[in-house]
Amino acid sequence: MATPSLNRASASVTIQAPAETVFDAWLDPAIAGGFLAAGTMHVSRFENEPREGGAFRLDMLGDGEPIEHVGRYVLIERPRRLVFTWISAGTDGMLSLVTVDFTPVDGGVRVDLEHEGIPDAEKAGRHTNGWHTILGKLAQAPFN
Repeated sequence: MATPSLNRASASVTIQAPAETVFDAWLDPAIAGGFLAAGTMHVSRFENEPREGGAFRLDMLGDGEPIEHVGRYVLIERPRRLVFTWISAGTDGMLSLVTVDFTPVDGGVRVDLEHEGIPDAEKAGRHTNGWHTILGKLAQAPFN
């Protein structure tokens, strides 16, 4: 029997926008397509069924072939928490779990993301970097 991975990635950002608006951005393909890609990559495809149990497919494209990411929404608790599974080449095709918490703060919202179940420490480091760039792009999204 395989031992579950304890490797995690995490990232946080504070955004000057209402929690509801930032939360909804994660589920809206028109907005999410602008930030849900790590580093210099961009989203080439985002198919989304934003309901608990609903599936998503996200393709990130850089210089080579698209990198497919798939998952299902486990919890959609607007505007406080979003939990979804995540499977990609970066997780060796294994199931992992992403939790995004949205906490209102003065003038905006703090977004805290934790990705758990990553196969090894090296991949966890790459995911930490990727999630940091994604949250940075989210902070630049046009919320007005």
